Amino acid sequence: MADPSLDPGTGDDTNGVRIDRGSMTGMPRWVKVISIVALAVVLLFVLLLLTGGGHGPGRHRTEGCGDAGAPADSEQAVRTVEVSTLDAMIFEPSSISISAGETVTSAPTNPGRAVHGSTLGNAAMQQEHAEAMGQMPTEMAHDMPNSITLQPGETKELTWRFGDAATLEYACHQLNHYQARPRGEITIA
Repeated sequence: MADPSLDPGTGDDTNGVRIDRGSMTGMPRWVKVISIVALAVVLLFVLLLLTGGGHGPGRHRTEGCGDAGAPADSEQAVRTVEVSTLDAMIFEPSSISISAGETVTSAPTNPGRAVHGSTLGNAAMQQEHAEAMGQMPTEMAHDMPNSITLQPGETKELTWRFGDAATLEYACHQLNHYQARPRGEITIA
């Protein structure tokens, strides 16, 4: 006896072709696969937005500078301090003295072959930032009010109005650099 589900007289419009009526009925397999992949990508994106990826918006702060100042316009600077970020994982000069209330432009140059950076903050902020960077799978650009990224041969400027007496650091947070201790000290008196 013939399979009644294949009988053309049963009102079945498949003309005797058996169709899998599972999920996503009538959709070609490639559409199902693309839909699943797209859903997975969207979920991953949402997860990264919610967690900040360990380094997302709100993770970069100038609060680590405390009462030590804020970004300023370069026209307000009373002087410019030139700094070199070297591939030997050092800054030259390694220390800078600044008067409380002084506005200074820092002009770091990267004469080396590796990407370097300069982030201004107190020791606690630098450590917190290093830990966040350690969770990132790749390097991140640091063009923020208290931080810049320098490609080889590049010079940029960061102008800061320093506040109350404090000790700050300028440090490089490119992948694995901070652990090698490329840091300089700023004494605000």
